[in-house]
Order: sequence, then C-alpha cells, then structure tokens
Amino acid sequence: MLYNYKVFNLNCTSTITLPSFIVNEDSIKADFEVVLGAVAPNFKKEPAVKKPFTHFNENEFFYQVPDIARYFVTDGNKVVIEPLCEDWDSILLFFYSNCIAAILFQRDLIPFHVSGVLDKNDGLWLFAAPSRTGKSTTALKLKEKGYTYFTDDTALITIENDTCVAIASYPVLRAWQNTMNNQRVYDLSEGKQLRAEVNKFGIAFHDDFVSSSQKVKGIIFLEMQGDTIQIERLKPALGMQNLGNNIYRSKWVHGMNKQLLQFKTVGAISQKVPFWKAIRPKDKASFDSFADAIIEQIIEADGK
Repeated sequence: MLYNYKVFNLNCTSTITLPSFIVNEDSIKADFEVVLGAVAPNFKKEPAVKKPFTHFNENEFFYQVPDIARYFVTDGNKVVIEPLCEDWDSILLFFYSNCIAAILFQRDLIPFHVSGVLDKNDGLWLFAAPSRTGKSTTALKLKEKGYTYFTDDTALITIENDTCVAIASYPVLRAWQNTMNNQRVYDLSEGKQLRAEVNKFGIAFHDDFVSSSQKVKGIIFLEMQGDTIQIERLKPALGMQNLGNNIYRSKWVHGMNKQLLQFKTVGAISQKVPFWKAIRPKDKASFDSFADAIIEQIIEADGK
C-alpha cells in the first residue's frame, strides 16, 4: 500500500505510515518516495564527507544510527530506510530530522533553524536561534497571547514573486521538558516522549497547521545573556550574517556543494525582510515579559 503525504510543500509517497506529515488527498506526482529496503553506501560519486556514521556528496546521503536504522537519500527523490530494530518512534525520529533535510539540500532548497507564529493579519514572524535558546518557548508564549503557531524548529525561507515567504515543516512540536514547563498551551500529558533516554516530547498540531507559504514580516534572532531584556533592529548585513549561521544542518552545506546557493538565498532574503535581535536573561524566568516585549517593540510596532 502507498501512502501520500505533503511536507515542506513537497509531495511524498511512502510504503510506511509517516504520522508527523500531512496526508495528501491530491493524486499529484510525488516529488520523492520513501521505501524500506537494504541499505549499503554504494555511491556513484565519491563522498565529499566521510564520518563514522555519515557519508555524503551533493546527491547521495548515507546515514546510520547504530542499532536503530540505516538510511540512504538520493537525488532529492528517494529515501531508503533499513530498520535495525522494532523501535519505529526512533527510526522515524532520525528520518524526520536528517533524511528530509538531505532531500531539501539535494533539491536546492535551504532549510533554516527557526520557529514561527502568524499575527492577526497573517503576517509571519520567525524566531532564529540554536537549539535550547528558546525558539519553541517564545513561539508558544505568543500562542498563549493569541498568535497562531506556524512551525517548530525548521522552515524553508525563499523568494516567490518578489516576496519573501516561508513554508513550515510539519505539524509536530518537539519540546524539551523545560519548554513544556514554561508554557500553558499544551499539557505535558498531550506530549509523547520522543526517546526513553531523552527528556523531549513531541506534540502534534495537525488540526491547526498552516501548510501554505506565508509572507515573512520579520526575522528575530534570539539570544540569552545579561540580566535584562533587550531588543534592537539589525542592519541587513548583520542580519544576513546571523541568518547564514542559522541554516539547519549547516555543516552539510560545504559537503553538498551548496555554498553559492546559501549565499544567494540568504542575500535575497536580507533584501526583503527586516531583522531584529532579542535578548533575554539567561538565568531568570522571563519568557512571559520577553514575549510581551517582542509584541510591543517589534510586531505591533511594525508599520507605525
């Protein structure tokens, strides 16, 4: 049986169920397929990067997680999964986080490390930061205050018809327990622990998911330092630099020969959207007031 899905606005067919993705009701030709099978890293072209568990070049990506699964992604149109256990939650967790990113890079699409919300006028605000800086918590705080949750952790940002737009990944929020403790949108009981040894939870929001591309109103870089909340507008050149530092799986860019694509993508975005830096105290409970400051000084101040 074949299942039809959509992720990052790409059509996918799969021989296995992929519960994090959106079911695709349209009978449109698939952009890529997901199948089960034996995986051996038989490369047509010598890998540019060889690490103990990862080999890849521009169009071929081999990845293995010991005792979990092996994966092979090719030409931006096929993922082969070889399970090494019966733990499908773990098998799919690594598929979602790595194989889909490889598909995007192979298709000349750059994923960014961002969360995001939509304001009351459907303007999209993205939060960019490394893991554990507060992207998800900040977005959830804005959802508490009436904003629509758009994406967690990753999105495509691109230019369409001379406008900067973003496409969400898929409707699953992956939150550390500290994030869950700092928000009131979801109860911890609604989440599913992703792996027994990791204190991180997945929460599906399929019913509220916005799958279409949305116009980006601004990109806000989050930082933790000092003891006060600080917000400042960034010049395009500095915003461009910061955005380049927030590419998802950025260490793959060179090995996949996407340096020029990165430069063009980040440069085009920096010409179309404004950037801000928002700093919150590292060792102080400040997420609620931090969200209020972002609303007052950035979102509601936009256009005034």
